[in-house]
Amino acid sequence: MKNGFFVFLFLLLGVSGQAAPREPVFFAEDFLNQTVITVQDNRDGMQCHAVRILPKWYLTAAHCVRPYCDKECLITFDLLQGELQAVAEVRHTEVEPQVFTPRQYRLNDAKGVRYDVALIHFDPQEEAYFYYDARSKELLDKKSFIQTLNRSDHAAQRAQWQALSSARPKLLVVPNESVRHVRQPLAVPDLRQGEISFHDSKNADFYYFPQLHYYMGVNFGVQKGMSGGGVVLPGGKIIGVVSASLNTQSRWIVYDEKDQPAGYVPYSEDYFLFTPISRQNATFIRGTIASFHETGRGANASNISPSEAEKTDITLQTAFGGALTVQDITEASVQ
Repeated sequence: MKNGFFVFLFLLLGVSGQAAPREPVFFAEDFLNQTVITVQDNRDGMQCHAVRILPKWYLTAAHCVRPYCDKECLITFDLLQGELQAVAEVRHTEVEPQVFTPRQYRLNDAKGVRYDVALIHFDPQEEAYFYYDARSKELLDKKSFIQTLNRSDHAAQRAQWQALSSARPKLLVVPNESVRHVRQPLAVPDLRQGEISFHDSKNADFYYFPQLHYYMGVNFGVQKGMSGGGVVLPGGKIIGVVSASLNTQSRWIVYDEKDQPAGYVPYSEDYFLFTPISRQNATFIRGTIASFHETGRGANASNISPSEAEKTDITLQTAFGGALTVQDITEASVQ
């Protein structure tokens, strides 16, 4: 019996003695409720990502919609990635607002990253939808689109369409009173090439600091154009919104316990910041959605669990192996 056990163990570990390869933590299915948006006013615009948290609500980054939507803007949603395409448009005006940002958010203010979230009310009229088959290069009406979508060769896109229609991912609310270390890998979507892909942080550490009011860690492939995407934990849970990947031209301000600027983060091209679903941001999300009186359609939120992010007394000095030191920050000149 003992020999049989060792043979079984040998087969599990493989000839090299290494453990069997770990299954992927993330799958494309975790990102089916995310999409590309283009935000435009009458002069300019930008492309970002957004995550559908309810059938009629998208969550994105505030800097993706400000200042373009301060008065009036058009937001185009690329709902499907792949050969069969569906696009919808939402128009925001001062009279009929569809875009909402926290009142604390300030554009081009370092503190703004704390509240760098926005909600888009997604309830377009039928005439605001456009359908297109890239293979035949034909515009489709809705009936033809549905018939094409139901074909066997569009199973993946059909799953994406269904996921968007019933989207209600769990939002993880992060308390602000303590430093928290993410204990699991996280991932961000990258839909810029017309297909669903993602970047996985693998074993990188991310910490939420009360002085910063956002999560910070080593950049793992986040680039311009990916802002606004939902930052995902295994299982599709949303912990925050993609906010910034810093470069050598952008130093990031650090605040002390009294919320006063204490200096700049050096070596900034190596780091990635994302805005968490903090208690303040969760209050903004709940309050905005509730104002539209959608019965039974509250955001699906819960507090982050100890298995997902543990409390820690880590400091900026020790979090990144000495790359960010207290001396570097406190002695930097504040401009």
